[in-house]
Amino acid sequence: MGEWVDAESLPDIIIGAIVVLGVLAVLVMWGVRRLLLRLVLIILIGALAASLWLQRSDLQDCMETCSCRLYGRQVAIPADANPNCG
Repeated sequence: MGEWVDAESLPDIIIGAIVVLGVLAVLVMWGVRRLLLRLVLIILIGALAASLWLQRSDLQDCMETCSCRLYGRQVAIPADANPNCG
């Protein structure tokens, strides 16, 4: 991941992404008129939001084990978050 992303900031970034997905879902409901397309888009947005929420809970657990991965990518844990990591 980028230098600006670490295990401490990821939960906040994920919450922000879930909020953005919620706004996107509202816009889809308001803007898309075809029912089938609307349902498919809402299901996809909901699945992505659920996936992000599950990854967020996994990040909280991995702070203790010093081995964090988000969607298969290694996340660095700063030494001040857990002195045993580093």
